[in-house]
Amino acid sequence: MNPVLLRLYPAGFRRAFGDEIAESYREATVGAGSRVRIREAADIVAHALRLRLGIGSAHSAGRLLATAAPFSLAATAAYAAFNLVGSAGDWYVMRIAGTAGDAGSLTTLMNAGYLLTLIGAVVALAGRHVPGVLAATVGAVGSSASFLYPIWRTPPDLRWELVGFLLAPVLIAALPLACPPDLRPARRVRGAVGVLVLAVWAVLLVAALVVIDPLGIGLLTPWRFGVPVVAALALAGRRAFAGVRTTGQLAFAALPFIVTMYFSGWVRTEEIFTVIGALAATAVVLRMRHRGDSGGINTV
Repeated sequence: MNPVLLRLYPAGFRRAFGDEIAESYREATVGAGSRVRIREAADIVAHALRLRLGIGSAHSAGRLLATAAPFSLAATAAYAAFNLVGSAGDWYVMRIAGTAGDAGSLTTLMNAGYLLTLIGAVVALAGRHVPGVLAATVGAVGSSASFLYPIWRTPPDLRWELVGFLLAPVLIAALPLACPPDLRPARRVRGAVGVLVLAVWAVLLVAALVVIDPLGIGLLTPWRFGVPVVAALALAGRRAFAGVRTTGQLAFAALPFIVTMYFSGWVRTEEIFTVIGALAATAVVLRMRHRGDSGGINTV
């Protein structure tokens, strides 16, 4: 085993468990090919970094990230679906009117990024965590990159104001990568066929929203953002909600939705305070509920 890999661990952990880690690596890679060696080395690097950053399953930060991961994926899927519905709706209307031309390269990159983000987030929610999150992150990077050229042509003062618009989707999509492996949700869909069906369902849901209301006439927000949010949260499942037990976990789980609601135009700056107020009220109710549950347990 390359000693550089062991040096990535904190000194105390390396002294206590270094020999055990090296032996486990040797057993896993003996007679194996380069693919297995790279995968095992990547696992060691990731584990060491989690310990260095204090986001392992034994740390409160790691448990907080594990609670927020499914909600971050749900927000990522909803945001990508929202943007796909808007883009596809515009194309659909122009197609009907006979004014649709060839999509530009930047528009194609943007839509391809949103599609990859949507499918990746859905795959991750189905239980294929790492490949799904990586696909969602790559898609988010691609869609944000498609805006770099037009944003660069804007005045400098406005240009820097749009940095959050570019970075926020990428950070939210990548956040579940920090979830400790032993705290990742169990697979909800077992077979590859089931995952494929789920991904196709997500794409068909976007297509249905486009066909039902391509212009976004009346109640634009519920159709184009609310429906994807509800569908993504349903995919996250009851287990994700059951993991929210503290005020901090509630705030961290809600943050991706607040950010995506803002950048999708669902809420304006002045309305953010209303959302935060509703979140605070929910936190109070949650705290009272857990106090009542604790009191009930103590009296038994």
